[in-house]
Amino acid sequence: MKGLLIKDIRLMKGQGVVLLAMLILVALFLGVVSDVDSLFVVAYVTILLTMFVVSTISYDEYDNGYLFLMTLPITRKKYVNEKYIFGILISIFAWCVGMVTGTVLMIAQGANTGAGEWIGGNLMCICIAWVLMSIMMPLRFKFDSEKARYANIFMFALIAAVAYGVSRISQYVPENILGKVSGFFSSLGDNGILALCAGIAVAALLVSYICSQRIMARKEF
Repeated sequence: MKGLLIKDIRLMKGQGVVLLAMLILVALFLGVVSDVDSLFVVAYVTILLTMFVVSTISYDEYDNGYLFLMTLPITRKKYVNEKYIFGILISIFAWCVGMVTGTVLMIAQGANTGAGEWIGGNLMCICIAWVLMSIMMPLRFKFDSEKARYANIFMFALIAAVAYGVSRISQYVPENILGKVSGFFSSLGDNGILALCAGIAVAALLVSYICSQRIMARKEF
């Protein structure tokens, strides 16, 4: 697994550095020209660079790469383990870079944001990145690059449709029930909501990991 990590890190050094530089430049440009919130910069860099991890699977399967990898002392389970470990490491790295960039932009804009609010918002960004990665990883293991692209579009469209449906249905929910739900989240406080989101992100990664292991175990090369 160490060899796989080194391979992906070198691949990331070759292409990810250029991508990261472009993301930072675009984020700073948007922040300066469009005056967008500095938290958007953190989310932008973290999520997009984390999604780049999924593309490394395409390099592995190109030109029967899977068959070659499996001739090495690498099992399917170790391969999946490496992808998730690599994804988490890159997401943390991207999050740190995005947070530094966003902090510089926030200072330049003269924004008056509290430290607790800023850190909490940043932590939400990495939770979102982990949830998105947990959706895309199993789809990428299941399908080839072209089919996975359509599967991702369908999945995100389904999530948007469900969110829209929930928002519409909530209009017909009695106000006393909505009040109880709102009161529950208010009672959690900022730290409680952040802990809940972190728990959801970790749970999503665990479910995604189990699904990916089962998909990879049945995959035919």
